[in-house]
Amino acid sequence: MSMRMTLKSYNNMNALISLCFNANAVIDNLAYNLDYHYQNEIGKIVHLNVAHVMPEWADQVSDKMLELSGRPVRSGLADHIEEYKDLKEIFMALYDTFMQMRELCRAMIEEADMQGDDEVRIFGEEFLDKNLSPFIKQAEEWVHASEILDANSLNIHIKEYTHFIEV
Repeated sequence: MSMRMTLKSYNNMNALISLCFNANAVIDNLAYNLDYHYQNEIGKIVHLNVAHVMPEWADQVSDKMLELSGRPVRSGLADHIEEYKDLKEIFMALYDTFMQMRELCRAMIEEADMQGDDEVRIFGEEFLDKNLSPFIKQAEEWVHASEILDANSLNIHIKEYTHFIEV
């Protein structure tokens, strides 16, 4: 039996798995920075409700690959040791991480469409709509909140500025 997707779609899906695990590492580092700077309430949400979701997303991709008779692979990760000193910088890093995932997902959808890999295209569209889009919007909300509130106030009221993901 052969894969029910082209090699390009297979490679794109594996790249998306890698980005999910990379996002987990990036966001763990963001949460560690938050905790280090005593922004523990924000850190808890970023760690449990954002970082911990990324391996679940990777599992969604790998499950679809297996369904399409492709063998998922997990590539190595880079170290993420950056130090962040303010909330806006942290939330912008979160936003940038999601936008990088969005760009890969959009490229995967486009390539799958051109190659006739309908299952991959549909999966990618749902992944973009149901997974990425709400998290991008949440990152935008947090960036905005970091511009109008001081760090301690936002730490206390973080749940009041969390409308697009589950907490």
